[in-house]
Amino acid sequence: MLNIKNNSRTKSKQKLKSQYKFGRECKFIKDRIYKLSVCILLIACFFLVLILFGSNQQTVYANSDANQLTHGFDPEVSINNVLVISTEFDKTLFSQQASSPIPLPAANHLMLSLLVLEQLELDERIMPSINAIKFGQEDQKNHSVTIEYNETYLVSNLLALHMYEHSSAAAMVLAEHLAGSEEACVELMNEKAAQLEMNDTNFTNILGFADLKEGKKWSSNFDLIEDADLLNQKSTLVDLAKLVTTLTKNQTANQMFSEREYFTRMPDGTIMALMHPFDQIFASIDQGVSGAWNFKQQDMSFSMVTGEKNQIKYLVFMSDKTKNNFAKQIIELIQNISEHYVVTPLVTQGQAYPSYDQTKEGDKIGLLFLKTVNYIHPVHDSFLHPAVKYISHGPHSRPLARGTPVGHVIFTLNDGSQIEAEVGSDISILSGNTLLSTMINSLQRNPNLNKLIIALVVLLCIILLFKIFRLAKALSRQIHLYKLNNIQKQLKDRIDKPQ
Repeated sequence: MLNIKNNSRTKSKQKLKSQYKFGRECKFIKDRIYKLSVCILLIACFFLVLILFGSNQQTVYANSDANQLTHGFDPEVSINNVLVISTEFDKTLFSQQASSPIPLPAANHLMLSLLVLEQLELDERIMPSINAIKFGQEDQKNHSVTIEYNETYLVSNLLALHMYEHSSAAAMVLAEHLAGSEEACVELMNEKAAQLEMNDTNFTNILGFADLKEGKKWSSNFDLIEDADLLNQKSTLVDLAKLVTTLTKNQTANQMFSEREYFTRMPDGTIMALMHPFDQIFASIDQGVSGAWNFKQQDMSFSMVTGEKNQIKYLVFMSDKTKNNFAKQIIELIQNISEHYVVTPLVTQGQAYPSYDQTKEGDKIGLLFLKTVNYIHPVHDSFLHPAVKYISHGPHSRPLARGTPVGHVIFTLNDGSQIEAEVGSDISILSGNTLLSTMINSLQRNPNLNKLIIALVVLLCIILLFKIFRLAKALSRQIHLYKLNNIQKQLKDRIDKPQ
């Protein structure tokens, strides 16, 4: 009997041991499976992050495509050479054969005007030479004013005749006064072109008459594209844009582009009114035209218009072999430009930038954009690359006033160009790490705390006013009782007084 019990106990113990051993083995296997699953999951996450990072990481090449902004914008323009730029943002809005060298007499005339404005005084008087008079006599165009020998003319009047009526005599008088001769003036023009980086421009005469290689003559059969390599005298609309951008920085030039009439006094005292060469374009008020210029020579026509529509400040150039002044084509193109592009804020003043800077002492500085920065882009495309970079101007020291510039944020556009937006501190940091400085910084960083403190102060004031009201009321009651007691005492004294 005893043996049976011992055997049963032994079997129970063995069973328990085997169950315990089996449980440990199961637990070990579960732990291994769990660890293996975690490793597999971490490896999968790691590769997923690498894939996502690789797909988002894009290399942006600056100026890789100068016309990337115009991609998808294809208005119908039948003119050979066209260029539209945004003067505010220095962006090409439309381009057609704008970099092709062509005979461009307008470049000669505008370059001469720029040299006059930069190097001569407008109230200076000049007497024309016999050579300038003869040169003007070869001009077949009719002018309001005839330059005469033994008369003196103001530089401003000669410049107006040159710009408004394209007087050859006035141009020669100015050229000789600038440099002594036409050849020397042409050298000045080429030097200025090199200074302005007009790399595809070459001047051989002051007025832009066609000058071809191999002794060839200018004719109506000249092809602006196929025969471009025959040009000695040449320029491009891209180069002309650099010239006009410099020229329009001068107030006198802007007046001549924008004034529809120019009144000038002749040597005999008479007042002459010179009409703008592109007067009819100013009738297009709805297109925001503020300035223009037009020039035709040999059978090359050129028109320029500047203005602003829908916050887009534009500068339009057109040139072709035709007698057209391009007014209709320019207006249609401006309308298309204003519909395809839009000017919007990249950042606004006071907008928070989601990053932080810090002082040398470790104070945390929140960042705010200090100015509104606009940019131009197609209506249906933000044209922004996701790459944004903050550049600190630190290290920063205490004290630091709110709004102090602490760095700038660089935004990258899809064409590789970059825009910088200045950021400043969103708090004021005192010179020492005092309790007051800590409290002020906490209030500045937490507007909800400001509201809570203001609410508590208002509540405290209400309670204080209520207490004052109750005290005032109790004091008034005491004064009233005091007066009643005095009256009662006086009456009692009268009654007790012997008759």
